Amino acid sequence: MHNSASLRPNYHLTPPQGRLNDPNGVYIDGNKLHVYYQHDPGFPYAPKRTGWAHAVTELRGPNRLIWRHLPNALYPDASYDLHGCYSGGAVFQDGSLKLFYTGNLKVDGQRRATQNLVEVEDPTGVMGGVHRRSALNPLIDGPAPGFTAHYRDPMISADGAGWKMVLGAQREDETGAAVLYRSNDLKNWDFSGEISFDLSEAKPGSAPDLIPGGYMWECPNLFSMHDLEMGEELDVLIFCPQGLERIDGEVTHYASSDQCGYVVGRLEGTTFKVLRGFSELDFGHEFYAPQVTVSGAQTWLIGWMGLPAQDDHPTVEAEGWVHCLTVPRRLSLKGHVLYQELLLPVEEEGVSRFELGSASVRVDIRSNIVLEWDGHVLSLDRDGDKRSVAVDHGELLIAEDKSAIEISAGNGQVLCSLRAF
Repeated sequence: MHNSASLRPNYHLTPPQGRLNDPNGVYIDGNKLHVYYQHDPGFPYAPKRTGWAHAVTELRGPNRLIWRHLPNALYPDASYDLHGCYSGGAVFQDGSLKLFYTGNLKVDGQRRATQNLVEVEDPTGVMGGVHRRSALNPLIDGPAPGFTAHYRDPMISADGAGWKMVLGAQREDETGAAVLYRSNDLKNWDFSGEISFDLSEAKPGSAPDLIPGGYMWECPNLFSMHDLEMGEELDVLIFCPQGLERIDGEVTHYASSDQCGYVVGRLEGTTFKVLRGFSELDFGHEFYAPQVTVSGAQTWLIGWMGLPAQDDHPTVEAEGWVHCLTVPRRLSLKGHVLYQELLLPVEEEGVSRFELGSASVRVDIRSNIVLEWDGHVLSLDRDGDKRSVAVDHGELLIAEDKSAIEISAGNGQVLCSLRAF
C-alpha cells in the first residue's frame, strides 16, 4: 500500500532510494515494458557512483503501470567505467537482449568515454537477467577525430540488414552534434560520420531554429515511423541540445536549462534530409533525456521528469530519493508532427479531462500552479515561471500523481511535465 502522506507518486517510476535520471535500455517483451535507468543509490550521502537500475511493468491489463523493481544491473566497477555507467540503449531480438552504454573514466582530470556492450543471460527470468560485460569492451574506444570526450548515449536501430548506432557528441569547437556508426554484428562498429542536415526542403517546426545549436547534444534517438497523414515511412531524430538561450514572447521556447526536441525527414547515409525542423517534445518544467522503443507497429517514449544539476527536491530529505520518469507515451506521426498519448493507470486516479473548444479554460492545478488556455495559447505558470505554447482545439488532459503532473493538450499535440511539492 502507498502511504497517502508520501511524496512518492503511485504510478510514475521512482527509485527505491537515491537518485534516478535518464531512462536507459528500454525494451518491450510481449506485454512487459522493461526500463533500466541511471541510478546513484548512495545519493546524497555517498560519492557519486552511477550505474543502471531495472524495473518492469505491464502495458495492458490490471497491472498496468504497477512497477516491479528488479536487481540493479550495472555498477561502475570495470576498468573503463569506474566513474559511471552512463546512458545507452537496448537491442531485444528473438529473446536475446544486448545493452549498450557509455563508460565514463576520469584519469588525471581527463575524461575518457567508451561505448560498451552488456550481454544479458536469461532476460525474462525472475531476477531480470544476468548482466555480463562483453570481453570485447570497449567496442568504441574513445571519440572519433574532431570530437571531445563528451561522446555518449549509444542508441541502436536497424539499418537494412545491419545496425546503426547514434551517439550524442561535442565537436572540438564545443558545439553539439550527433554521429553515426554502423555494424553487421552489433560488435564491430565502423564510424560513418557526423550527421549533417539538408535543409533545402525543410519547413519550420514549432521551435525558432530548423536545427538548434548548443554546446552538447545528449541522448539522441533515431527511428522510423509511418506518417499516418502523409502515408510514407519517415525518420525521426530526437536529441537534447544543451545551452540554448530562453526566448520569451507570445509563446516560450527553450525555457529549461536543457532542451529536448525532434526533427522529421529521411536519413540517407549520414545526411538527414529535414522535412520539418526542430520541435520541442515537452513544454513543462521538468522533462529531459527521453528514450524511444519500437515494438511491432507501436512506438513508445519514456522520459526523465528532471533536469541536470537540479536535485534540490524535498523528497531527498523526507524520503531519501529524488526524481521520477514520465509515464510511457505512445507516439504517432501525423503530418510530420509527433503526437504523444499518455499511458494511464487502469483506475485513471487523479485524471481530469477538459475540452479546448470555443471557451477559454483556467485550471488551478495547485495553489502555485495555474494552467490557462485563451483559445490559441496554453500557458502553464508554476511559481511565476510561465511557459506558453500554441495549441489547437481538442482534449486537455491533466494527470496528477502526487508530486508528478503530466498534461496533454490538443489530443496529444502538446505535452507538459512538471513536479509539484
